[in-house]
Amino acid sequence: MKEKIKFSGVVQETLLIPLYMRAVESKRKTDNILKDDYAEGLVDRIDYNFAKLKNAKMSYVGCVVRGRYYDDAVRSFILSHQNPVVVNVGCGLDTRYQRIVEHDHAVFYELDLPEVIELRRHLIPEQQGDTYLEGSLLDDDWMDELRTRHPDSEFLIVAEGVLMYFYERQVKRFVTRIAKRFAGGELCFDVCGPMMTKHGMRPDSLQDSPVEIRSGYADGREMEKWAPNIRLIEQKSYMSMFRNRWGLVAYTFGLFPRLCFRFSSMLRFRL
Repeated sequence: MKEKIKFSGVVQETLLIPLYMRAVESKRKTDNILKDDYAEGLVDRIDYNFAKLKNAKMSYVGCVVRGRYYDDAVRSFILSHQNPVVVNVGCGLDTRYQRIVEHDHAVFYELDLPEVIELRRHLIPEQQGDTYLEGSLLDDDWMDELRTRHPDSEFLIVAEGVLMYFYERQVKRFVTRIAKRFAGGELCFDVCGPMMTKHGMRPDSLQDSPVEIRSGYADGREMEKWAPNIRLIEQKSYMSMFRNRWGLVAYTFGLFPRLCFRFSSMLRFRL
């Protein structure tokens, strides 16, 4: 029997969007951008009107491209560091730990609000090596706790599909506090661009949602001004990856990365 899921707000409900998109992609018989058996099982288990997301084709490809990009970044970090710790900030129902075969070579943490962690524990039981933490990305306590727990480790902080729902002052607060505590590690997050914030545009998966896109950045180097130890490793356009999956218009659009950055991009920083 399927389970009905209740949410206290529309932002929390958005965690089902990437879950559904990964499940759909995983069921493709060929040419998968990523494979996520766990997401398939969860979508089959949850009683929710996923049908309303079936026409969100740009978000569909975008979600799985982003997931694959950061999966690869996490794998690379794990394999290139001696004592890696991976922190999934705003984890929702993400299943990266289950997707990455190298997870035994790192310590993983999943951070989200208490309501979400409660749901996650119910749907995705906590495993040894993947610890759940209740808290907000704007809190300092979990940062200090993890730094104390792992004084000799290198941290990779991943905030996927999260920061666009926060105001710029909040994004800056998060980034600068991470930079202060986790020097020697990396920070990954995706952003919407100014076309989203200044012109009221939104992803097709959110067309009928009251959720606001509250911050937008076209140049990842802007964050280098926020703290002295932040260096941009890469700013990646979604449409530069798996270009045959985007359709003709988006395929052509992907030839112009800086134009794409005005709508969205994926960022990686060295701390």
